[in-house]
Amino acid sequence: MTRQTRRAFVATVGTLGFAGCSSLAENAPLPIDSDDEQGTRRGNKSSAPRKIADDFEDLSYWQAVERQGTLSKSTDAYEGSQCAHVVGSRKTKEGHIIRSVSGADLRRTNFSMAVKSLNHDFFKIAIELHAPDGDHTVQLKRTLLGPKNRWVRVNFGVTGVTKGVDRSSVEKLHIVARPVDTNAGEPIEFLVDDLRTVSRPETGSVMFTFDDSHSSHYRAYELMGKYGFSGVEGVIPKSIGRDDRVTENQLTTMADDGWDIAAHPNVQANYFSDYAPDEQERLMTKTRDFLRDSGFEDGARHLLVPKNVLGPETFDLAHEHYDTVFSFGGGPNAMPLAQDDTIVSRVNGKNVEETKQFIDYANDYGQLVVPLFHEVGNDISERDFESLLKYVETKNVNVVTASDLLDG
Repeated sequence: MTRQTRRAFVATVGTLGFAGCSSLAENAPLPIDSDDEQGTRRGNKSSAPRKIADDFEDLSYWQAVERQGTLSKSTDAYEGSQCAHVVGSRKTKEGHIIRSVSGADLRRTNFSMAVKSLNHDFFKIAIELHAPDGDHTVQLKRTLLGPKNRWVRVNFGVTGVTKGVDRSSVEKLHIVARPVDTNAGEPIEFLVDDLRTVSRPETGSVMFTFDDSHSSHYRAYELMGKYGFSGVEGVIPKSIGRDDRVTENQLTTMADDGWDIAAHPNVQANYFSDYAPDEQERLMTKTRDFLRDSGFEDGARHLLVPKNVLGPETFDLAHEHYDTVFSFGGGPNAMPLAQDDTIVSRVNGKNVEETKQFIDYANDYGQLVVPLFHEVGNDISERDFESLLKYVETKNVNVVTASDLLDG
């Protein structure tokens, strides 16, 4: 087993321009694009220039899949003058577009792309790599529980690999989206733009995150301490010190050992988006300011979205008041992470076997997987939780916090 120390991790991601996306200046575009087909430009979303794998300024490379919707251009672009506009099939409710990449070698390539749903709050979107034929695929899926009508940059992590797939000879690149609700009456309508490629890091990462300040999280802290791991605690300020919640002294101890004490505002039985925008902002800033006033300045920069749903205003306010935003996405994240307009995807940690599979993908593809937990000992048993810790210990991955991700 090889393992980088926390200091080695920071040094490694620093050379990749991890925090500010400066590494995108050196990204190789998809090998199928000639120099005049793709551009390097300095956009208003980042201070660093970056190579664009596909800017969707020329849609002649793409086509809609037969009986799976339509493809047209839209001027409502994330970057540049236009983007791809896809309307799904009335029958399947899915929208599919595809292009040839003629045997591209994508073994060391990770992807991010800007996406916008025009009509569904909750939707799934995926990139599929087909190689060497249609029966051999790599799937990179993401679930978005909002926001509708906002551009979101998705850092696509691998979520499924067909046995025998050859990423050194990818023939087709396939983008597909559908509503989360399989009984939805209206087909998905969405936009895609600014598809980027990046050379993946040698070492993947795992981030353990915990919601709701449960007292069992201190036990998780003790178990993780045996392995030298730190995590991210999502705090509901009013709950601190109650019989079944962590105390402020415990949070201080955790923070002193490298944990992030992050924001998890109390929305009670509602979603953030059920509140008026000014109330959403009050909940966000109240929690952030409590953390700052309590000495948890590092953690106060990070939001673990309660109940995982982001309305359009929630998304805007979260990025105004926090540096990183985490929500359920059902898959790992590509690294180095493109941080502009992104939501860091979390996965359900109590699904132990699935989480171990995602840890394998983090190991194999230089990705970040972020398991989320509620009550340790109830939601997930201590035995299963420690089995995950032991599993991580056997892999070539770093265990990181949100601040590691931001400050690397």
